[in-house]
Amino acid sequence: MKLKLLKVPLAGLILCVSGLLNIANADLITIGNLTSNDDGSTNVIADTLNDREWLRWDLLADLTHAQTLAEIASGAYAGWTIAGADDANLFLDALYSGADHGCSDNVTMILNCADTGSYTSPQYKALFGDSGSSGTEAAWFYDDTLTDNQAGMLYLHNGEDNRKINTYSTIAVSDNFSKYGLWSSSGTIGWLMYRSTAQVSEPPTLAIFALVLAGFGLRRFTRQ
Repeated sequence: MKLKLLKVPLAGLILCVSGLLNIANADLITIGNLTSNDDGSTNVIADTLNDREWLRWDLLADLTHAQTLAEIASGAYAGWTIAGADDANLFLDALYSGADHGCSDNVTMILNCADTGSYTSPQYKALFGDSGSSGTEAAWFYDDTLTDNQAGMLYLHNGEDNRKINTYSTIAVSDNFSKYGLWSSSGTIGWLMYRSTAQVSEPPTLAIFALVLAGFGLRRFTRQ
């Protein structure tokens, strides 16, 4: 009898937690293998194809390159790495669900990527974060030659207008798109940043694990 009485609260607790998780996921947006939330509850874009997290593009969009490096060095963004050209390709791989997007070449100056489908600029903004201008989301990355101080750019407008610019200009020029730059009025652009998720614990997983432990504890209690 005790076991039956205790099972009901446990079932209710599981349903309650499940409901809370559903509420938390209400504003989730997924394109390809990339998922994020535009309600301010997360700073990351989850990438299930590459086992990575990408920093939402708007978080450090106001900063110069040097200021971005300082944020990493200070510990505020410890573990995050500025993406290179190959990393930008991985981001596109995830956006296109692993399909050929036509932008893997790291040499050609400007590449027009394949159509991703009927996605809109607001959907891209919700997924990536606001970084760019005129309905276009953009992020810098190191070009294929790290020693030449050149920056490339992902320029993603909607499903039919995505570009990868392997060498946009120098890193110094990219600073003009920071909050303190000459062209900040047209929109600030941040750096594409990532970290591995191999050792990052997901809150839903921890919640489920806690419920399992609680269940074992209740079973042990009823047997005494």
